[in-house]
Amino acid sequence: MPLSLYAWYSLNALESLGRRQARIAGEIEFERLTRFRELVRSEHGSVRVGFGFGQQTAGYTTVRLEYDASFELQCQRCLEPMEERVAREASFVIVGGDSIPAGIPEDHEPVELSGDRFQPAGFVEDELIMSLPLIPRHARLEQCGALVRSLEAPEDESDTDSTNILPARH
Repeated sequence: MPLSLYAWYSLNALESLGRRQARIAGEIEFERLTRFRELVRSEHGSVRVGFGFGQQTAGYTTVRLEYDASFELQCQRCLEPMEERVAREASFVIVGGDSIPAGIPEDHEPVELSGDRFQPAGFVEDELIMSLPLIPRHARLEQCGALVRSLEAPEDESDTDSTNILPARH
């Protein structure tokens, strides 16, 4: 049976993938990531993903995730579209039940299974959502739209008399 990014895997199936050092890779279209798509401006596009499973001698299953995606967000400074690229590599430990296995390396994040199941595409969607900036904005002001640049430009001295800011009293 071919491995799928959209299949649900039980803890036993994940442990089996870990023992075989299986790899699942592919692309996930944004159309299939409904929660993520609600937060970005991109309706089309995809995220390239790779999952590498492993089994440690201590008995726990590890997952190495790599993903890369480009999408549009709305700059909160100028309200115009901006391109965002996210590329990440991270290591995780699958946690079944309530206990976290002892001896987990510090660079591995524990992942609790949802209802004792794991879906790679759903996991990637969660990671993408968490990678979004809190306040998206262009890195440099010069990249913002014309409205913001015009507001930031120094005013022409002939337009404003800085010595007479308050109205005259009669």
